[in-house]
Amino acid sequence: MAISKARQSQECVEDPLAAEERAFRQKRGHLLRWYEGQFVALYQGRVVGHGPDDEELARGMFEKFGDAPFYIVRVEKEPTVYELPSPEIIR
Repeated sequence: MAISKARQSQECVEDPLAAEERAFRQKRGHLLRWYEGQFVALYQGRVVGHGPDDEELARGMFEKFGDAPFYIVRVEKEPTVYELPSPEIIR
């Protein structure tokens, strides 16, 4: 059974946020030299903003790009892991 070209191209399209995360991992060494301790925003694989406050950076990115998918991450040697308690179900 043949798969149409349109369906094949839809299956090959990567999630936009996953593509930005992959771009971050690829650029991580360079980003550590320039932006360590700051938040960076990536859009279409490029750094389009940076700063110490992720919420302020996100506001600026929404103003600049609207609802387009962009990726904001803190540039650190060792990623910070947050452990959050899971919510309990109250009966």
